[in-house]
Amino acid sequence: MDECIHGFEPGMCATCFPAAEPERPAPATRRATSKPASLRTPRADASGRVAPVKAPNLPQRIFHVTHVDNLAGILGDGAIKPSSAAEPAVKLGSEITDELRRTASATGEASVADCVAFSLSPQATWWTEVQQGAAGPTWSEQARHATITDFVVLGVPIAAVEQRLVVTDGDAAAMVTTISTPDTVRRMLARAAGDPAVLQAAEALIPGEVTLDTVALVAVANEKRRAEVRGLLAEAGLPAKVVVYPPWFVPVELS
Repeated sequence: MDECIHGFEPGMCATCFPAAEPERPAPATRRATSKPASLRTPRADASGRVAPVKAPNLPQRIFHVTHVDNLAGILGDGAIKPSSAAEPAVKLGSEITDELRRTASATGEASVADCVAFSLSPQATWWTEVQQGAAGPTWSEQARHATITDFVVLGVPIAAVEQRLVVTDGDAAAMVTTISTPDTVRRMLARAAGDPAVLQAAEALIPGEVTLDTVALVAVANEKRRAEVRGLLAEAGLPAKVVVYPPWFVPVELS
């Protein structure tokens, strides 16, 4: 046995006879994990199914603005008629507008004029133009001389007319406007929901007449007008709610 050079008994000197290093444990094996799901990717449940991505909040109502002097005729007809069939007491569009809408196609069978025109917003672009004086060749003299408090806003739930609904991203008679097909209606509604400018400019068209039983809400500018409109609706047996909501009768900044 080797001797210690420092004079210690064999095996007693830590320098000459260092202790054996303890065995190191084998490195832990890292368990393979799946890549974290993206914030844009729905997480699968225990069965491996992935929940569908939710669509943005779509518009729930469409809005038809008309002069109060037209309301008696609408109630008498029992329906809102398209411009090609209506004979309003106060006509807002000019002859130029009528011609453009008669020659623009909304569906394979109906022109824009054959549809009742609604907006996706109660503060639509065209309505703001009327509130600001109806300047330009697309508006009639009656529109230019109308008093804003003389208008009413008829609200119709989309669910009541969705089987016939046509949606645009702007003036329905303009050549550059996109018009929905039955397969793209929800996509157009989603686009409008995500873009305030499109929401203001868009039109919602219903080919043919829109019966009054679909009207859920009538908004007016003041209490005096509310009393008048409630009386007209009561005579016609229409149970729609009449509300005073001045913000819808104040011009907004055009986008």
